[in-house]
Amino acid sequence: MSNPVKALLTVVVGSALGVVVVLLLNLLAGGAVGWQTSLAVGAIFGLLYGLEAGLLLSYDLTSPQGWLLLLVDFTWSLPNTLFGFVLGNIIYVFVGNPSRSLSAGQGWIAFQPRGSGAFGNSVLQTIGTLNLGGAGQHERMHLLQARIFGPLYLPLFALNYVVNFLVQVLWTGTVGLVLWKLKARATPYLQPPGHSAVGGFFGWIYYANLFEIWAYSAGNP
Repeated sequence: MSNPVKALLTVVVGSALGVVVVLLLNLLAGGAVGWQTSLAVGAIFGLLYGLEAGLLLSYDLTSPQGWLLLLVDFTWSLPNTLFGFVLGNIIYVFVGNPSRSLSAGQGWIAFQPRGSGAFGNSVLQTIGTLNLGGAGQHERMHLLQARIFGPLYLPLFALNYVVNFLVQVLWTGTVGLVLWKLKARATPYLQPPGHSAVGGFFGWIYYANLFEIWAYSAGNP
């Protein structure tokens, strides 16, 4: 199968899946919006996502795995795909360019950073199926997590951050503050390990997220 055929097939299948899935979701929601609106939303999202993924050859449609990943991203993991597509394209376009070399056959849409700053080079990021900086076991693990947990992934991720924030604030204002005043600790707040991509007060909140611990334990950052 030639690359142009792969690209066209991704666009066609993505557009069709977008329409069908959004129409079904609207039906399950008791027709929350008119069918014309749901049809338009599904068609626009499916077409735009299909175009970007197709041009970058993100899904290897010569293999069953490529078809499966495309299907999962438009069904079970649709909230993550949609969230990443919107937010990722808004953020990453300012620091990078869509890259076929980083995306082809990888099951995601990856951006190559334009500059030499940390964001996209030493600090990679993945939101849904949108990635900045390319592959690493850590980023691939986030992609897998989203596909495993599907619609639960984002709520659980956010809940974990809220809990960690409350723990960090409580510790910093009580035990941590006392130990810091007694010079038993360098800081009143909990700190992440040195290999964490984020340091300081918010670093522990980030690193202690169970999804991050899982991703860091998978191998390279």
